[in-house]
Amino acid sequence: MTANTSPTIKFNRGGTAAEQAEKEANVSSGGRRGPDYLSLKEDGSSTVLRLLTDHDDWIWVDQHSFVPTKPGPKDAEKWPKAMTSVCRKDRAFAGHYNDCYICDAKLKNSFGKLASPRVRVWALAIEREIVRGDGSEALGGPAKQGVVVGIRDKIDEVDELGADGKPTGVKLQYPRILVINQPMKGFFSHFKALHGLYGTVVDRDFSITRSGTGTDTEYKIVPIDPVADPATGQNLIKPGTPIWEKYLQAVAEREISLDAIVADKASDEYYARFFDPTKSVDKDGTITTATGNVANFPTASASGAPADISSDLRSKIQMLGTPQADAA
Repeated sequence: MTANTSPTIKFNRGGTAAEQAEKEANVSSGGRRGPDYLSLKEDGSSTVLRLLTDHDDWIWVDQHSFVPTKPGPKDAEKWPKAMTSVCRKDRAFAGHYNDCYICDAKLKNSFGKLASPRVRVWALAIEREIVRGDGSEALGGPAKQGVVVGIRDKIDEVDELGADGKPTGVKLQYPRILVINQPMKGFFSHFKALHGLYGTVVDRDFSITRSGTGTDTEYKIVPIDPVADPATGQNLIKPGTPIWEKYLQAVAEREISLDAIVADKASDEYYARFFDPTKSVDKDGTITTATGNVANFPTASASGAPADISSDLRSKIQMLGTPQADAA
């Protein structure tokens, strides 16, 4: 087996750096179903979240948004009109790519403007929900009818997979894990401010409400008091507690890697599938050109490549090539 000598990928991390990068950019100008994305589509819609990714571990990248997709394959039942993609010229991919079809072809977004990359931030969260008394003794009896009595995790049912990778028919229940992909301004900046107040944003739940539509959308983010043990007053849900370990176990068992999710949005396969009309992707994931030949994507030299990457991320990034390392 040949050793993997590809240059490494190191995503930019940290809310402070993401906010600064966004300001600078604005000035200058088959198996288990994966996790859902946070999506509050309607004015006034809301949810409750427990962030799993703290401030210093937020991933931020240059990202193209609302990019119209190319026509879908004939057998596609549904095909998105527009997609988000991570710019392949983001510095995290130095040494892997030297092209970005969206940049190079000067594609326009759904609003008719150049689809220039902008800083966007990524994090993981658990979706939760407010629990109100229904009159039952289990929820406080008649006196608590309609009153908020707690917060609980929303639950997803996920297929158990056998050794052959196929569903066994057994449904596994996990806390609902969401991927958050939002800008600093108007979203993560609120969490950054709260991090400055509390020193962390993973020790409590947050109520998030959308206000407005389109480019006038704003988010109201309100912190909720930590869930405490009535007897001791200790916070029951924070890193190191049994409930937190349950969350981490759910992430591990569902094989969810935020790094891999972000990297996939810049992969050869992703760009060939949704944007580049000169290439196509078959059911096995093989990328071919319009003439039917297997595509050879350009790769950059390893010079200046970032320094670290998890083995999990390596295994999930497809067709990055094996650029030659610089001579010592």
